[in-house]
Amino acid sequence: MSTRRDRWYVVPEVWLILIMLGATMAGSISLAVTAFTHRDELRRSGPAIAAPLPPTHAHASDDVTP
Repeated sequence: MSTRRDRWYVVPEVWLILIMLGATMAGSISLAVTAFTHRDELRRSGPAIAAPLPPTHAHASDDVTP
């Protein structure tokens, strides 16, 4: 390798890595800002539909002992 090619800022692959790292950081920061600034709005789309599965816990009325 020549002396001119030994400098890190002359090697094009280094710039490619730096650009990819910078784009990744900018995208991550923009996604985090978007996630914190936009609130999720829960909207109901009509009455609740009964689930086909049985409940996972007993209700208070089911605790009657014989």
